[in-house]
Amino acid sequence: MSRKFTVSIIKENAVAGLAVLLCAAVLQAQTFVRITDTTNPIVSDAGSNGFTGASWIDFNGDGLLDLFANRDFLYQNNGGGAFLKINVSFQGNLTQSIGSGNSWADYDNDGDPDLFYSGAHSRLYRNDGNSVFAPVLTGAIGDSLATAGWASAWADYDNDGYVDLFITHPANFIPTAVFPNHLLHNDGPPNFTFTRVTNSPVVTGLAPYTVGTWSDYDNDGDVDLFVGSGPAGARLAVDFLYRNLLKETGAANFERITTAPIATDLVDGQVWNWIDYDNDGDLDAYLTNYGGGLLQPGLANNLYRNDNGAFVRMTGAQVGVLVTDRDVSLANVWGDVDNDSDLDLIVTKDIGSPTRFYLNNGNGTFARGNAPALTSGTLRHASATLGDYDKDGDLDVYLTGAGTAKGLFRNDLSNGNHWINILCEGVASNRSGLGTKLRARAIINGAPVWQLREISSQNSFNGHNMLNAHFGLGNAASLDSLKIEWPSGRRDTYSNVAADRSLIAKEGQSLTTGVNDRPGPLLQTFVLEQNYPNPFNPSTRIRFNLPQAQLVTLTVFDVTGRELVTLIDEHKAAGEHAIIFEASQLSGSGVYFYRLRAGEVQQTRKMILIR
Repeated sequence: MSRKFTVSIIKENAVAGLAVLLCAAVLQAQTFVRITDTTNPIVSDAGSNGFTGASWIDFNGDGLLDLFANRDFLYQNNGGGAFLKINVSFQGNLTQSIGSGNSWADYDNDGDPDLFYSGAHSRLYRNDGNSVFAPVLTGAIGDSLATAGWASAWADYDNDGYVDLFITHPANFIPTAVFPNHLLHNDGPPNFTFTRVTNSPVVTGLAPYTVGTWSDYDNDGDVDLFVGSGPAGARLAVDFLYRNLLKETGAANFERITTAPIATDLVDGQVWNWIDYDNDGDLDAYLTNYGGGLLQPGLANNLYRNDNGAFVRMTGAQVGVLVTDRDVSLANVWGDVDNDSDLDLIVTKDIGSPTRFYLNNGNGTFARGNAPALTSGTLRHASATLGDYDKDGDLDVYLTGAGTAKGLFRNDLSNGNHWINILCEGVASNRSGLGTKLRARAIINGAPVWQLREISSQNSFNGHNMLNAHFGLGNAASLDSLKIEWPSGRRDTYSNVAADRSLIAKEGQSLTTGVNDRPGPLLQTFVLEQNYPNPFNPSTRIRFNLPQAQLVTLTVFDVTGRELVTLIDEHKAAGEHAIIFEASQLSGSGVYFYRLRAGEVQQTRKMILIR
């Protein structure tokens, strides 16, 4: 209780000191602009009227967020607001009649995210680079009918460094045989096959399950599982919540959570999200509800505040309008869209209700955001996804739907608030960093503010936000502390991290400027980074940073020290540089080394070519 009170006083003092500015921000800072350029395939494509999901994901590793949306549309971000539709038939002739969820993660730890697509016919698509996605047709995960389901979510539930997969199967909602849910364990290298788990409470029983979300809600170091009950009829039910017993017992088993009120409230549950909306350092919960048999006016959503492990269901009187809106709700997505250091909320609706946008006031209450481009109209927006696709430091939104219902909305934030964006890359942990928690501290309006983010591959309806952790920093020009808690148990801490940049946090190794981002005060040293991907074929990227302009040589040599290729031998400007190295320049598979010399310093790294 004391921790809650202390944080509340800090936040309330900050808000009180800037009351006039805060009111002005609510009125004018949130300018979402609908993209209407018909040369953009995101605009011109028809979209889908089903319960389809969307996700921002950088599938090709160029530092720009691409969009997967509406069943099988993959849009490559070419920068400058331009997108190219990638002609990949993720489903071919397989018809998706109702549900179609997606979840992205690097299941084979090769450096690029792979796609699992769930529906009447589910499929894993391995990202082989160069816009090639290969369907996995063998093993337990290769049977598209036996893995049929509504939504899917990657997570490393046993902390072995490889992401596993959970698929919900709603009884009588998917036009195939009726199954329990599916849990597929990743067996890891060398083949990265999957084993179906059959003896867990998360895969027994039949119910109209909706979306499954993984989160370490009790902060014990393993991810727990939260599944919406989704009756969508004339009755309500409790949701299916499971605690992971890995830390308690040493084995990744699950037990049903029975704690009130989160596990005992009768709901029409769709999506659970675990977020720290009040910046007190623990994860609170938000659940969207469907109609509960009352398609109009629908059922109010649930917000649970975490008070040191005890959960309190908040009322409209306590938090403003947030939980009093009675709608037929589907997705809820959270992000700091005004970069003022607290999480705001977008809730999508089925037909008959507008999409809702709520601004966090920073004192435990919410207000309606002024964003008519997002909230006008009452057509179905099943899913939403947040990501900074134009790399200007604020979060943009894509809403799924058919025809004019769908839309890409650019956030034209103009309040001058600072920000930071961090992509996590696991080493001992899973490569995508799923389950990683980031805690960032900055001095905002003269007071210290901690923020918490958890990396998730399912935090919307049948999709997810970008995998990057985004922090709004208000008037703070830097983080004075950044703590990263990896699923492996490793803790990395950084100090004085400059704001207004995208970074890559590599577990136990480095915090570096992101791909295609400008260098800044963080990188004023000589750095030769590990090539990516590694092992590689047919090409890999080598990046390095120079503190000043100087003559540079970059060479490749074999294990005997024999120089094979000179990649660079010229003067280079200060800052970050990258070069693509083609496997065709080497004679065959094996271990090689590359060395960077600049002035009197040099660094060498190992790379592996596989053919």
